[in-house]
Amino acid sequence: MPLPYLKMLCVFAIVLTGTSVAAATQVPDYSKRAQPLDALLAAKLIGKWTNPVDHLIVEITSVDLKSGELRGTVSPSSGPAAADGHQLIGWVSAAPQKPDLDAVNPVTFSTTLYEYGTLPSWAGFLKGDTITTMHYLVWPNKTYSWDHISAFQETWTKI
Repeated sequence: MPLPYLKMLCVFAIVLTGTSVAAATQVPDYSKRAQPLDALLAAKLIGKWTNPVDHLIVEITSVDLKSGELRGTVSPSSGPAAADGHQLIGWVSAAPQKPDLDAVNPVTFSTTLYEYGTLPSWAGFLKGDTITTMHYLVWPNKTYSWDHISAFQETWTKI
């Protein structure tokens, strides 16, 4: 390859790399949040939660009040996954209550149960002393192509 083309290719690669690094380092503007999160909400969420369906234990250990990011662990109560800790990551949000409408705090969290190859996630809301979620479990191997996602409802209570 002639030298001018090689130089141009190198410059193009540097520009592309710089653009992708800049895009990857942009931080969301959480000041645009519909409603700021507060320490009372974090205190309600932090702790151990379980549900009567599979007796899974989710422990929320931190809530970032700026971003709404949740962190913690998931502890399965049985099977090969019970012996290992599993990282939990999720989100909580808030919005001002509107007159004559029911108000909740949206909550999501997920993990990987790498022992099975599955990816469980929960999406729902915190209201009072419970988290009500839809549980979505994605399976890597199933008999039918339409059967890779299981979905059901779970209500979580604090331990």
